[in-house]
Amino acid sequence: MKILISASLAAAAALSSTPMAWAQPQSIARADCALRIDASASNWIIQGYDPFASNPPIATYDVIFNNEGGAACTFDPVFTIDHEAFGLARDGHVGRVAYTLLDEFSNSNATPTSGRTLGRATQRPVVVQPHTQQVVRFQFSVDEDGLIGDGLYSQHVTLVAEQQGRGDLLASRSLVLGVNVLPSAVLGLSGQYRRSGGQALVDLGELSEGVAAVPLQLRVASTRAYSLNFVSKNNGTLKMADAGWSIPYQLMVGEETLSLTSPASYTSAGATPTTDALPMRFAIGSVAGKRAGLYSDLITVSIAPR
Repeated sequence: MKILISASLAAAAALSSTPMAWAQPQSIARADCALRIDASASNWIIQGYDPFASNPPIATYDVIFNNEGGAACTFDPVFTIDHEAFGLARDGHVGRVAYTLLDEFSNSNATPTSGRTLGRATQRPVVVQPHTQQVVRFQFSVDEDGLIGDGLYSQHVTLVAEQQGRGDLLASRSLVLGVNVLPSAVLGLSGQYRRSGGQALVDLGELSEGVAAVPLQLRVASTRAYSLNFVSKNNGTLKMADAGWSIPYQLMVGEETLSLTSPASYTSAGATPTTDALPMRFAIGSVAGKRAGLYSDLITVSIAPR
């Protein structure tokens, strides 16, 4: 329609130079749809996601479609991806993480899985009347199973307003989708123990010199390489309460033997996300000449990604 109007105006201008001949195109221009896209945030980044916490990586973002023209704008919001595969990527790493974009206005899937949002004949279009605006909310969620390492996972997309029925581009806006994964690690224990008052109680049985036959494993999940830190209340000895008797011992973690006479640490190899099950054993020192009774120690174990 614009092309036909423009041709008509050119003919009118050739026939007359009166002011009235130039008043007509200004009126016609104001009758067109003139759409602008404003977003509440140009970067849709889910911040501070902890893969070992209970909160899923999901957020909502608003887009404001402003019609500054004199005719209604009827269109479908479409996300497109240029020159790359679908999915969030982390700098310096291979592989991509899937995500979903839900158009809450039309209750439809807007995910550009194949490079662009797939249209549906039954999809509710967005209609913005002249000199008004329409807010459309999108829900952005990320497949948490793919977020195994910390750092920023992101992808550049373009949000396009496509005129319904014709596919003409009415407006567009670039956005960055992403999730920022925190360095995080969790520590657990499995094997022969019981819990009491928030502590794991390990019974070493009848003490004898050598490695106690108690099956235990430290279970670790971390977004990167990690360090385990061990602090013994009795500095690496099993002590009898209210008496001066003690028996030395060492802690065996994985393939390493740690002395607990001072704080000790175990450091994982490499720098990649990992899930480990580390055997944990107790190497008991000499019990010769020791008084019979109950000997104990308290070990505090902590973990930190590095």
